[in-house]
Amino acid sequence: MSSVDLSNFLKALEAVKQDYTCPVCKELCKDPVTLSKCFHIVCRAHFEGLKVCPSCNIDLEGCNMTYDDRLGPCIDSTRQLDTMFEKYKFEITRDENFVPSASKRSKLKNDNEKPDDPSSKQDILVELRKKSAQKEVNKAAPLKEASNNRRKRKGTPVEKCKAKSNEVAKKQDVESRTRSENIDMSFTSNTSLKTNKIEKRNNKGETVLHVSCRLGKIDKVTELLNQGANTNTKDNAGWTPLHEVVQNGRLDLVKLLLQFNTLINVPGQGNETPLHEAVRYGHLEIAEELVKNGADVNAKNVKGETPLQLASDKMKYVLEQAAENIIQTQGINVTIMSEMHIEHDYEDIRIYSISQKNSTLNSLKTLAKAHSNLHIEAKFNKKVTHLLVDADRDGVCQTSNEVLQAIVSSLWIISSDWIEKSTAEKLEPFDKYEVTGVGTTTYKGPKNSRYNKYKQHPGIFDGCHFYFHNFNIKYEVSKTVVLTKQILTKLVTDAGGVVLRRVPNPESIPDSEKLVPYHAKKDGKLVNCSHYIIFKDLYEPMYNMQHLKALPIGWLIECIEKYELCEPW
Repeated sequence: MSSVDLSNFLKALEAVKQDYTCPVCKELCKDPVTLSKCFHIVCRAHFEGLKVCPSCNIDLEGCNMTYDDRLGPCIDSTRQLDTMFEKYKFEITRDENFVPSASKRSKLKNDNEKPDDPSSKQDILVELRKKSAQKEVNKAAPLKEASNNRRKRKGTPVEKCKAKSNEVAKKQDVESRTRSENIDMSFTSNTSLKTNKIEKRNNKGETVLHVSCRLGKIDKVTELLNQGANTNTKDNAGWTPLHEVVQNGRLDLVKLLLQFNTLINVPGQGNETPLHEAVRYGHLEIAEELVKNGADVNAKNVKGETPLQLASDKMKYVLEQAAENIIQTQGINVTIMSEMHIEHDYEDIRIYSISQKNSTLNSLKTLAKAHSNLHIEAKFNKKVTHLLVDADRDGVCQTSNEVLQAIVSSLWIISSDWIEKSTAEKLEPFDKYEVTGVGTTTYKGPKNSRYNKYKQHPGIFDGCHFYFHNFNIKYEVSKTVVLTKQILTKLVTDAGGVVLRRVPNPESIPDSEKLVPYHAKKDGKLVNCSHYIIFKDLYEPMYNMQHLKALPIGWLIECIEKYELCEPW
């Protein structure tokens, strides 16, 4: 092992030790327990006397401790590694990247555990605002029920040390390359090798930014944001970095993330928004900050609960006052995300054409030879990013199986005129040739679906359960739309819905299926309708209950064409 590798390993080991150090006694935890409110660990012996968490200062009233039998062995292994490599620490101190001695480490721990200086946080935020104002859109960050087990530490200390050693090496490499230049935070930087490494996920779908936000490491979070880390990435459970810092009560990190065009109303697991989390955890200041920056106090989770409904009287007063003093809405952020996504979509264009024009395919092949980022797909598969169709003068295309699938998949649906206007030197903008409607100009499903994706909202059929009655053979709706149960199942599931194998019994709907459709119109007929029986032409009028309705296939197709949960006819 080279001296550099050894130095990086020792630094990583020191970081692991800090993760496992009890904030009360400042030693590696003995008989460790996890605090149920903030998921920090302490020695079991210190739990009884705690009123606030010594790591994050969250109020521990009503907090329980949980025991993870994996933590003890991990901490013991860390202690053994520290003893084994103790003699090497003094050999590295001559290097400028030395690992501090035991006495210095103790001082550093005490310094690190002091509350952050509010003035320093403010300086960071002021500096970030200046950078954001100078670089405008090109400096925008890219778009990209909680379980306690999700936050438990996994992996052996050796694996953690290797991972952190790699992170240290990456950090040094980045710092050496950026001392004399400003970091470009545009969306296109996400495709660079550097940012691809930043966006690498662990087995829980978390990026480095997720983990840093969860651990409350403001310096690391600031560094990652300056490198262009995606603030809107969801992990496997549906949480974004903003969810993480809200759950941990970190107002400073909330304010920091909001400087980077973070989408504030992204629903996570159970369609819980960050504001839902702030209300549940009783974080008054965070809730106020979120609402002032455009958080929706009436956003519904899968049970139909809004932050306003869940709020205590004190919290409700804070929300109502904040709603009267809104600083900004989320509209500008969504617009910026849209522009950055469009820019990103040029990097890998994979087109499937259903155009009937004889010249279209030949022109497409010619363009593909001239542009390395343009590819032609022979089949409509998961790689397709653009569907090429014929449209009339108003930009309206016909409905077809491919068009419906493209809408639920949030693909670009563009007119074949795009091919004719593009040249070997330049590809025309997609948005200029995007179809304006499907069947009619009022059915704007393609664009609505794309914007839904940019906002990271659930699919149009989220919270809906469907049973398809008698679709065992092909059913021709029109010459271009021929449906089977298999095709319908894919359309619904890709749009966030669930397909049932049996006819739902209106009197015995399982509690797990009693969900509120995310896209149902407020005070509409479908606001509490979680189950639908889809017939062909005729349908049974007896199924017209609040939670169960029988509707024709035409209604389902219209929902997709418009990309909205349409009111029953």
